[in-house]
Amino acid sequence: MSNEKNDHRLQAITSLMNQIDHHSSADPIQPSQLEDYKAALLQLSAHVDLFSEEDFPVPTPKEIAKTYLLAENADAGAALYLVSILPFGPSPIHDHGTFAIIAGLSGFEQNTVYARASDESGAGKATLTVDRTFDLGRFDALALMPNDIHHIDNQYSLPTRHLHLYGTAFEHQLDRLEFDITQQTAKIAPAMTVPVDRSRQVV
Repeated sequence: MSNEKNDHRLQAITSLMNQIDHHSSADPIQPSQLEDYKAALLQLSAHVDLFSEEDFPVPTPKEIAKTYLLAENADAGAALYLVSILPFGPSPIHDHGTFAIIAGLSGFEQNTVYARASDESGAGKATLTVDRTFDLGRFDALALMPNDIHHIDNQYSLPTRHLHLYGTAFEHQLDRLEFDITQQTAKIAPAMTVPVDRSRQVV
């Protein structure tokens, strides 16, 4: 990685994280804030040259997925990752307990977003219906509020490489729910144990 590219990546990521940190005092996050963050992450993802496959290799077949931490704000604040996933089956249906935004760099992942019955919340009974399904690729982004529910799937021939921005880092997402659409139930999700490569962290 060239020093010039490293400097540009540092500046671009720092600008994004400063924006998130500046607004993080508002709790809970407002939809208008989420849209601002989505626009900022899309702007960052447009700099594809800063996140080349040479600098951020896709996972090996044994790994299936590769997660690079790019930045994390202080005090368990927002975290930015580059996530690459090989063609594989669907993830569990889940929320994040915090805001989540995905912006595409390369490859396509299918996102299915669900609606939950309005009189239900938390763990327990969970009646889900499919709200929308779409392929997220380059120039696309998906923004989710803390209680929004989705799952991802990559059954295409190429790995995905996308930017993921969360209100808290994976290891601090302790309020996540997983859903069983057949049993119509929700439960507290197991603690995240995703292997994270921190060698590219710049902030």
